[in-house]
Amino acid sequence: MNNESYPALFKSADSASVDAQSSYLRAIKIHVLLLILGAGLTINPLPTTEYSLFNAFVFLCALGMSILIASKKFEKNWYSCRAVAESVKTATWRYMMKTEPFLEAGKRKEVNSIFRNLLNDILKTNNQLGDLLGGEVSSEEQITKIMEETRSFELDKRKGFYLKYRIDEQRKWYALKSSENKRKGKRFFYLLVLLQSLAITCVLLRIAYPSWGLWPTDVFVVAAGGILTWIQLKRFQEISTAYGLTAHEIGIIRGKLAESETDDEFSEFVKDAENAFSREHTQWAAKHD
Repeated sequence: MNNESYPALFKSADSASVDAQSSYLRAIKIHVLLLILGAGLTINPLPTTEYSLFNAFVFLCALGMSILIASKKFEKNWYSCRAVAESVKTATWRYMMKTEPFLEAGKRKEVNSIFRNLLNDILKTNNQLGDLLGGEVSSEEQITKIMEETRSFELDKRKGFYLKYRIDEQRKWYALKSSENKRKGKRFFYLLVLLQSLAITCVLLRIAYPSWGLWPTDVFVVAAGGILTWIQLKRFQEISTAYGLTAHEIGIIRGKLAESETDDEFSEFVKDAENAFSREHTQWAAKHD
């Protein structure tokens, strides 16, 4: 299953979420770098008028980035669009696996109508994102060919498909992200300690050698503040823990698949699995808000 296999609404929301995330993180990086540059430019014992004006311009740009970040609401759009994308993805898997509310009760036309109505409800609930969910992809199909083909599989084939392309893929994704965030969290923590140590060293050297001139203490302090901001923004340790636990939960759920011998039992299994995926995302989004 790739993005092209999902409804047009998922592709629009997923793309908008990625774009908003990239814009938000890029704006934060630029803001921090401008502050570090501005702090570095203050280390000049004999600044000219032009030099001081340029330094002020750098800080003005940093202020402008702060206003841009607040006004554009990149972070809110990032999580709102991701919530839409995950809701559509969950509905898609429920549809393909013939679980509630898409059980084999009625004609194909009726089931498809239920799915389209659900997408419509998701869209109405998030109508404030209308300008982000547009584009050419919005003209594509909401019920794709692979969705209908997968839904027509026999029970055993549907179970195998769900295990390979949903359970195992999600489990692997959460495990890899948990490990990745743990590793990055350590790296940024060590960098934070290094920058703070350099700032302390500069202060002590200034006391010991007052005649040596200017020291880049402020640069290290601002850089350490930027790293701390990044750590708080990315929440490496919190994500690592949450994703690690989710990977274990998926592993526990995975073992129940063999016990699902009928359509009704498989339907319950899929419902429990999708609830686990949705719960993790919902909790994390709520914490972030």
